[in-house]
Amino acid sequence: MAARTQTIDFLISRLEKLTDSEVDGHLSSAEKFEIMNSAMAETWDVICDAGLAEKFVKSATVSAVAGTTEYPIFTSASDFYRVHQLYVVEGNQKRLLTRLNPSEIQGYESPPVNATLKLYYIPYSPILTTGQSFDGINGWEEHSLMVACCAVKLKKEDSYSQYNQRKQELEARIKVLGNVDFGEPPRVSRKRRKDPWYVYQSAVDAYVLRGDKIELYYNAGVYV
Repeated sequence: MAARTQTIDFLISRLEKLTDSEVDGHLSSAEKFEIMNSAMAETWDVICDAGLAEKFVKSATVSAVAGTTEYPIFTSASDFYRVHQLYVVEGNQKRLLTRLNPSEIQGYESPPVNATLKLYYIPYSPILTTGQSFDGINGWEEHSLMVACCAVKLKKEDSYSQYNQRKQELEARIKVLGNVDFGEPPRVSRKRRKDPWYVYQSAVDAYVLRGDKIELYYNAGVYV
């Protein structure tokens, strides 16, 4: 997909015109930037929830040490928001790790060997400053604009219903037209006992996401 970006300055200019706030004692320039950045964060969530989180995916390397279970995510990915996929690197290939529920870790142990992991993740929405751009993908930056208009009108104690209605229309559009997930194609998931002859042997099999840490586990013989 080619980016269709708009600078935050352009969006703020549109915001001022739509809300008649070019010269307004209620709002400073700094407040307008804060409102727009907050609005773009909301749009970011709507886009990700629609299945287009892959648009923003970044990667980081995590070095696992034998006998250690916990790894702070922000050490490797300072702008981390959500896990997309986690792989263990085996030679020239990557093997996808299974994500466990914390209640499923019985029978698992801390990995007994060092390993290199590749973390693909969704970053949080960036905080933009003058000259920086937001990728609305297909004109969806209008959603950010409507959210910001609602915030401005609310602060001025004016009616914002027309902007809120348009915001809801855009959310429905994003949900329908963005409803695709490139990272997780439909498939049948079958649980099976680990095959000792499986070509990708490694003593890292699964992970748990707990707070701001990734916990790594080795399957000691249970079904995975």
